[in-house]
Amino acid sequence: MLSTLAAETPSQMATRNASVVLCLACGLLMGCGASKPAAPTAPRATQSGAGYLAAGNAICAEQLAQLNRLPRPSTPEQTIAFLPPALAIMRREVTRLGALDPRGSKGTELAAALTSSRALSTLLDRLLHELHHGMLELTALATVQKQTTTMRAQVDARFRQAGLPRCAD
Repeated sequence: MLSTLAAETPSQMATRNASVVLCLACGLLMGCGASKPAAPTAPRATQSGAGYLAAGNAICAEQLAQLNRLPRPSTPEQTIAFLPPALAIMRREVTRLGALDPRGSKGTELAAALTSSRALSTLLDRLLHELHHGMLELTALATVQKQTTTMRAQVDARFRQAGLPRCAD
């Protein structure tokens, strides 16, 4: 395998790296929520009990539907074009979920989930910047992939704890 990698042209390496990034980006961003989104509802500023759960899960279902409408990239250039709108959708979800005001422990759990989501967004922003400027090496890509996998698992677990399974895989 290493000899095959060493014999790659820069173009082949870029294509392979883009494929890995594509899997990474789609897996992290598209894996949010269930495959059949519920009809979105407008969240109220304060939510408790079933209202919070319905509003939060609807926000995540809507986000998933928006992500599913984005064309899937298959080249480095398409990946660079895919990430900005995907990250914008992710940020809108975090903003809308942040406007919910669940009562009790769900508020603390939601805050932790949103903090983790913001950290994941920052990491993906950095990845986009490095891809855009051609600064991403294969070893760095493997590190980013490991970090994002760990962070995505943390985000999913925290959303489940907050009672929002539609926001998790």
